[in-house]
Amino acid sequence: MIISGNIYFKGSMIKGNFDTSSMELTEKTGIKGTLIPMPVNAHTHIGDSFIMDEPAGTLPEIVGPGGLKHRALESADEYKVKEYMEKSERYMENTGTLAFFDFRENGINGINLLKNTRRKYIVPLIFGRPYKNDDPNDIIKISDGIGLSSVSDIDYDAALNISELAHKNKKIMALHFSENTREDINMVLGLKPDLLIHGIEASDDDLDKISGRNIYLSITPRSNIFYGKRPDYSKFLRHKIKLMLGTDNVFTSIPDIFMEMDFLYRYQRFNGYISPEDILRMVIDNPREFMLKKGIKIAEKYIFFRNELLNPYQIVTKRHYHEAILLNNE
Repeated sequence: MIISGNIYFKGSMIKGNFDTSSMELTEKTGIKGTLIPMPVNAHTHIGDSFIMDEPAGTLPEIVGPGGLKHRALESADEYKVKEYMEKSERYMENTGTLAFFDFRENGINGINLLKNTRRKYIVPLIFGRPYKNDDPNDIIKISDGIGLSSVSDIDYDAALNISELAHKNKKIMALHFSENTREDINMVLGLKPDLLIHGIEASDDDLDKISGRNIYLSITPRSNIFYGKRPDYSKFLRHKIKLMLGTDNVFTSIPDIFMEMDFLYRYQRFNGYISPEDILRMVIDNPREFMLKKGIKIAEKYIFFRNELLNPYQIVTKRHYHEAILLNNE
């Protein structure tokens, strides 16, 4: 299919003609409208989608070790867990999400639950973690990488061993970092992470070290504000960190990456302005670059707004107002 109009191409919105089969600009004209590659949700925990009670308490009391989420997962019926994981995947597919980076709780069993959900096209990148007596080698074999809690919550020697195994097997090493309080950056970097999550309590010096190592970082603004955190996310851009955007725990924030984009734009408007173009790069360009560097290739898919010439601001803040067609390029 050839689209003529506003085309999001290599980090910018341009006027031109685009052939979705060759994924290149062309001189041929086609159907009028706006075309963007489907966004990627770069941090989720869809295993907690089944939790319906209002989460009361502080961040550690809700999602920390022994907190509400983990107690609920311990006692949950796995058929219900899987059913609600599928609901979250359908929601993301219906809103046009290409892939999601999921931190999997409950070890091998949690990974297999997600692998066996029914999906149309969305691709999960699964970051597992050992649970009870799981062998870390088995976790790494069946996942895309490791997704650990923060260095404040884990046995550091065990984490070093897991990190070594992940890198040895050319898998991704991901880690929550300085979400609630500032954590020791040297301990964090000692685990050689490819991807960090949150980082909102990190110092400028911490962020310089992350930037200097070209480590990607995913932020989750709606989740952070739910827990009373109000950082200035523009600090990450000032430190030239490759930012991605995620929605975090489903039981506190539905996995709608467009809602996340809209919230980030509005929140930052007078708190360290972040442009709609920068926000689109967080969900389109940077996740694809990250996956490509890690050898992960996903068939490209697009969102097409027929007969509407939308700019980045309209896409970030008014996407659900405009009727979209999801284009499968397989």
